[in-house]
Amino acid sequence: MVKIGLALGAGGARGLAHIKILEAFDELNIKPSIISGSSIGAIIGAAYASGMTAKEIKLKVDTLINTRESKAWEFYKNSDIKLLFNFIDFNMNGGGIIKGDKFKKFMENEIKVDTFEDLQIPLKIVATHYWKKSQRIFTNGNLIPAITASYSLPGLFSPTVINNELYFDGGMVNPVPFDIINENCDYVIAVDVSANKFPKSKKIPSFYENIFSAFQIMQNSILSEKLSNSKPDLLIKIKVKNVRMLDFTKTAEIFEQAEEAKKELKIKLKKMMKD
Repeated sequence: MVKIGLALGAGGARGLAHIKILEAFDELNIKPSIISGSSIGAIIGAAYASGMTAKEIKLKVDTLINTRESKAWEFYKNSDIKLLFNFIDFNMNGGGIIKGDKFKKFMENEIKVDTFEDLQIPLKIVATHYWKKSQRIFTNGNLIPAITASYSLPGLFSPTVINNELYFDGGMVNPVPFDIINENCDYVIAVDVSANKFPKSKKIPSFYENIFSAFQIMQNSILSEKLSNSKPDLLIKIKVKNVRMLDFTKTAEIFEQAEEAKKELKIKLKKMMKD
């Protein structure tokens, strides 16, 4: 049996499109032999590796979003931070405006797996080591701290401390970590959900728009450089338009736009397994 590796990339709210990719695997009754993830890719990858199905992950997301106030997941709009989100625990002295303990608790309750060793599918999570300015790959030990480290977006979330070391978002060093699983499988599928184009506007971007756009430009540059040196066997590029990094309320739009990529993957997975 061919061993398939799946790399889920960073991209904020657009990363919810990864769920549609996982649906393709479930509908064909195929399981990846290993998963890697950065940022939102680490969150969804960990949930799937723990044994949750794509349908179950989607249900969790739908319940979480739709049971909150209508704008609860939209952190910023018209250059203002919205103080509505139930998971926001403000922390102005810890390297980010959000401490992150509430969302961390939510993950602990929902994923229900304590360590990498307890996962049903091997998982590699990427984070950025702050002091070494380099990539750190988590493959064993406590799971939730590694996930938290991987999505700790600088300026928004406080950095994560693990064994007295400081970590930030994995998308800063490896936004689509397909290269770290090459040796563990026969065939690597990488999923890129980054924004490659930004809407043209004469309006000067807000402070937060500037930060998030700069982060996305950096991710695109890193990925372009990586792809010039090596490529996954299959790169699925999901084009999610008009969804900003923190537009988590737009789940329906994200899933709809990811449907074409899901169909494409199912065709290629069928051919791969047949061959």
